[in-house]
Amino acid sequence: MIGYFKISAIGTAHLENPDGVCQDYSDVLKLDNGYTIAVIADGLGSASKSDIGAKVAVNSFLAYINLHIKTQKSDKFYIDLISQAYQEAYNNVMNTAEDMKIDFSEYNTTLTAAIYNGKNLYYGQCGDGGIIVLTPSGNYDCATEVKKGEAFNETYPLLGGPDNWSFGKYPDEVCALTLMTDGIFDIVCHPLLANEAQKINIPFIRRFMDRNILRANNKTDFENLQKSISKFVSGNGLPNVTDDKTIVGLINTDILADLKDEEYYKEPDWDKLNENMKRKLREGRRPTPIDIKKPTNIIKVTPTGESIVINDESRKLKKRLQNSYRINRQLRKIVLIQLIVILVLIIICSICIVFLNKGNVQDTSKKSMESSSISKDSAYNGKHTQGSAIADDDTSDHADDSTQSDSMASNSENDKAKDKAIKDALPRMKQALQEVGTSTHFTYINSEAVDEHYSNITGGSSSGF
Repeated sequence: MIGYFKISAIGTAHLENPDGVCQDYSDVLKLDNGYTIAVIADGLGSASKSDIGAKVAVNSFLAYINLHIKTQKSDKFYIDLISQAYQEAYNNVMNTAEDMKIDFSEYNTTLTAAIYNGKNLYYGQCGDGGIIVLTPSGNYDCATEVKKGEAFNETYPLLGGPDNWSFGKYPDEVCALTLMTDGIFDIVCHPLLANEAQKINIPFIRRFMDRNILRANNKTDFENLQKSISKFVSGNGLPNVTDDKTIVGLINTDILADLKDEEYYKEPDWDKLNENMKRKLREGRRPTPIDIKKPTNIIKVTPTGESIVINDESRKLKKRLQNSYRINRQLRKIVLIQLIVILVLIIICSICIVFLNKGNVQDTSKKSMESSSISKDSAYNGKHTQGSAIADDDTSDHADDSTQSDSMASNSENDKAKDKAIKDALPRMKQALQEVGTSTHFTYINSEAVDEHYSNITGGSSSGF
């Protein structure tokens, strides 16, 4: 017969949350035709509805297999059947998200499944869980390939699509198997064992699979086994595991696995493994230099992953370009400093010119004031001369009137004397007016006065001025 146990326990990380739920889900279906189907799912911690997604995925897979499975078929039939059941689980999870009007990523989950007939194992895998098998010869092996991303705690879930799913048949006969989510699977296939010859923590997983040390022969034994394993997983049996924990075991009670040497079941030397890991990390920080004498070609990998071959000529050219760039940069600095110095000198010179111009303006203003004063005095002298000439004319007129009766000859002489006096005074008046012309205020007054007076005297104009 094929006996089984299945446990899914909430992790302490979720227990600390008042609304925390177990995001793992598992179930087993025994069919009358001798096949047993086991499925586990681990809802993503970052997805708020992943516990629902896990249940929908598991139940959809079991329902599809139960409806379509047949016996005595080829390996391809069972592998294709599992692939179709994965597609059914995918569609149902997506439909659930659409019905609830919630983004489908909130329902994301991993999915690991097995179809077992007591001898052959067909499996499906997506995510970071896995399946460990025990062969009749007593060997422990990992039947599936873990689907993890490069980043910490990154995995490829069911809703990632068919490219992230894998299916197959384990090549050897199987007498027992366990399906585990990452909470327990990471203990069985510990990262420290990844580079060791034996990659499985056999002393740990053996207690769940090997009937040589496990009492599992009938239905009652499996009921008791279910209770004891559930207590171990849910209680303090795994104190360092804070994630949800799921383990499902299928055991063929008709086959007893062979025993190996005691060395095969020996506990790994965890202290030594830890020390080796630390040493590799230290070596990774300080890589050992490779002694290569004058390499002719160097392959450089760019950040984009492109490989570039650099030969001696390329390195020399690169060095020359680097030197040229360094020299140009220094020259630019020197030119910049010189420009700053020239700018400062220009500013200083401009300030000096402004102050000098200010002094010249003051001197010019002072000279202008002195010239204006002189012009005013000249204008006053011109007016005085003009007044004297007019007075002389008046006196001559009166003299002519008084002596008119004396003789006409005397009048003619007086006219000549008058003309002579005017001609003598004109150059002096012209000079006075030119001096006064430097001041606009006096020019237009005196020129009009002279023109009017000259017209009165001569009956002509002063166009000769």
